[in-house]
Amino acid sequence: MKARTSARGALALRTSLALLACAAVPAQAADLNSTFSIDANVEIDTDAVDYGEDSTKFQQGGRVEANLRGEIRSESHFVRGKGTLILAKDSDTHTDDMWIQFGDDFWDLQFGRFEAMDLFPKGKDTLLVRAAPDEVQFYEANLARGRAGDSGGQIALHLNGSSGFGFELATLFGDDNAEGTKEDAVTGVRPVVFYNGDGYSARFGVEYKKLDLTTGREIEQQGVGGSVSFGVGDALINLNAAWLDNKTEDDNLDEVLSLGANLVYGRFGVGLIHSETDYKVGSDPSGTTLYAAYTMPLFDIDNASVTFAVSGSQANDVSGDDSAYGGRLRFNYTF
Repeated sequence: MKARTSARGALALRTSLALLACAAVPAQAADLNSTFSIDANVEIDTDAVDYGEDSTKFQQGGRVEANLRGEIRSESHFVRGKGTLILAKDSDTHTDDMWIQFGDDFWDLQFGRFEAMDLFPKGKDTLLVRAAPDEVQFYEANLARGRAGDSGGQIALHLNGSSGFGFELATLFGDDNAEGTKEDAVTGVRPVVFYNGDGYSARFGVEYKKLDLTTGREIEQQGVGGSVSFGVGDALINLNAAWLDNKTEDDNLDEVLSLGANLVYGRFGVGLIHSETDYKVGSDPSGTTLYAAYTMPLFDIDNASVTFAVSGSQANDVSGDDSAYGGRLRFNYTF
């Protein structure tokens, strides 16, 4: 009886190994290449900012960021994913990025929580202070750029041409709003065309966002934005422009025009943003923000750095304080 049992066990083992070998053949034939990485960094900011009030405000913030990345490729297709966890100094824990992307070198689809293409790159914007932020609005063509709220969703289509041209169609639906958003309504569409040339690149996009709120109120906005980036020696220069048209009927805001220019040269960066705000009733204020930052290694350690940043802002035709300025000391360690 024992001999028969042993024979049956040996036969079952050989059969199982044969099945496993057969199952492994397609994977080997597909010649899959996979990569996986984990990294994290800690960042601490110490600020001194004066918004024209009685005294300068001193505050400290920071976070720990952990990233998980993975990708697997066959001869013609890929699947990749990313997850970013943020542990903030104020005890807030949340997900920054969480997405899956799949396709080939010509097209791909992306699902999850992410940021679409940047149409208003600000360079080394370690600190930005803005005078009269309740009156002077800044628009960066980011109404439907992404990173939707807790119950929001995103889908993006990417097309990449062989001549440097490309296209991105980003959609945003069910994004969170303080008044409550009907999650069955598409709230944002953002097509972008771009070109990457030798030493320069250009991006142009339009966006439309409409929120159908559970209170019955509607928020409707549309805008356009574009950016040109090019190198001058070892420096990178970004030139940006964006225009917002607010079609919300019960909102006093009418239009916003923002222009920006910045330069990044090695560890140093400087930039300027000017914005003009038109209201349906009342004055039409404007504001200009200047910022600069310099990063250097901490104790000549590559993975540790300290950044010194300053920013100043001046506003016109506002009812309150018309200036603001501040400084930031940032420590960053990647491990």
